[in-house]
Amino acid sequence: MIHKIIVIDQRTTIGQPLYDDGTIVLETELLTGFISALSAFAQCLGEEAIEFQGADLGNSRFSLISRDHLTYAIFQDIFDNDPFSRIMLKEIIDIYHDELVQINLASEYLQESMINEIASLLETKSFPVSILKDFNREIETILSESSLQFDLLFLGSITKGIITVWRRPINPRIMQLFLDIVSKIPLDMNWLAQGKTNSFTPAIEPQLSELETWIIKRISVTQFFIAGRATTKEIVLKDDLTEICSVTIEKIIEVIEKALEQEWSKRGI
Repeated sequence: MIHKIIVIDQRTTIGQPLYDDGTIVLETELLTGFISALSAFAQCLGEEAIEFQGADLGNSRFSLISRDHLTYAIFQDIFDNDPFSRIMLKEIIDIYHDELVQINLASEYLQESMINEIASLLETKSFPVSILKDFNREIETILSESSLQFDLLFLGSITKGIITVWRRPINPRIMQLFLDIVSKIPLDMNWLAQGKTNSFTPAIEPQLSELETWIIKRISVTQFFIAGRATTKEIVLKDDLTEICSVTIEKIIEVIEKALEQEWSKRGI
């Protein structure tokens, strides 16, 4: 998820926050200085060097987009995929850049109305993370009753990346590759793939080989989706594997849809 956005004047290395949900504890001045120093170092590598576009910082990842003399830095969870957040950042830049480029960040504060508008743009219809604790136990029950073993399963947002992870892979690269796939799939499309795992052991009966299924399922017409990978070594046909996985995911989606409907009704959304 997006936690902080900073706009930096490249001429003065002064920055101000455009959005901050309080998750990133480091001060804006410190982050601005850090980003400016890294950008300057990248420029010192020469004109042929690739433009510096971001890096990992602790448990967060920041990405940069520059336009005119301003640099926009967006901070997100480390497992989030850049395309998700950069889409939202570019939308904000398109709306507010012409106004921001006229402001002297060293001597003028950003208008509160702009800050509120950006927060509203980012948070409207955002997933209400406060309700996760209300249904996580129910989801764990669904997973424990399934005949499949999920080694990757998470709730994500089309524009903001990962919201919460129920099953985290040992190799984080698996999640990054999966997010790359998600970012290239049309928003109204669900996706499922299956096959044999790389570590399966050939058996006399081909059905005994370890099978895997990858699934991405959008939650109703929202921007949220469930994605993950499940495996089984039981005697099961591929069509049955698909059906079992789909049924499990649908049960989880029903739980989430019910919780979202109740929460948004309270908010009048």
